[in-house]
Amino acid sequence: MIKKSYSLGINFRLGFTPLLSLIRHRSLLKGFVSKEIRGRFAGSMAGMAWTLIHPLALIAVYTFVFSIVLRISVTQEETGTDNFIIFFLAGMLPWLIFSDSLIRATGSLTGNSQLITKVVFPVELLPGSSVVAATITHGIGLALFLGYLALTGHANTHWIFIFPLMLVHLVFTWGLALFLSALCVFIRDVQELVGIVIMVWFFTTPILYPVSFVPEWVREFILYNPMAILILSYRDIVLLHRFYPSDFLILSFIACACFLLGSWFFMRAKPAFGDVL
Repeated sequence: MIKKSYSLGINFRLGFTPLLSLIRHRSLLKGFVSKEIRGRFAGSMAGMAWTLIHPLALIAVYTFVFSIVLRISVTQEETGTDNFIIFFLAGMLPWLIFSDSLIRATGSLTGNSQLITKVVFPVELLPGSSVVAATITHGIGLALFLGYLALTGHANTHWIFIFPLMLVHLVFTWGLALFLSALCVFIRDVQELVGIVIMVWFFTTPILYPVSFVPEWVREFILYNPMAILILSYRDIVLLHRFYPSDFLILSFIACACFLLGSWFFMRAKPAFGDVL
């Protein structure tokens, strides 16, 4: 009985190791983040401008297709705006942080295999640095969007809840990033599979359409999607100026559970990284 409780305690602590590593090695994390951001645009003429060009091009295409061709309309009563572009951006910008973080983080260990096998350092910082780098690059677009809304008179005191919601958003993303990056070391197909899963996940999350567009019998299943609750929470705060503590608590529980499980899996798999890579 004593041995079992001791083992459970060790496993429980594994869930917090990446967080402790981030706190202890902040300067190293900062270096990884800087390297990832600069390395992504090294040698390009536009440089950091691509952080805005890519999402703007994507947003322009989706806006043209769904606002002009298919003519999806939104109502002030349901979404807080009758402008499809504003409705779309309020969901798309948080989604870009999530999707880009996972895509970058999944290959963060395999892409740095030479560094991992030659240098001793807390490798759990690599997925974390991918999440932070994606948050910074796409967070710029989110900040500009909120700035535009503020200048046009849409700011509200409820916007203060964006900060705790974003924290939960990042914890959830970080947990998935840790799990997927570790799994990708052993199963390289995971990196290709993540792109497909994210594409399907995007269209099953109410980003391009209001929830009311979904049939009633499907709506219940969509709301089991944590990203659907997250995107709807962003829109509630930014556009409808309301905050639901119950949804926030559900998201917090899911995010913490995801992070602890992802951290535990990563740290258990970590000793084998050197042999596989």
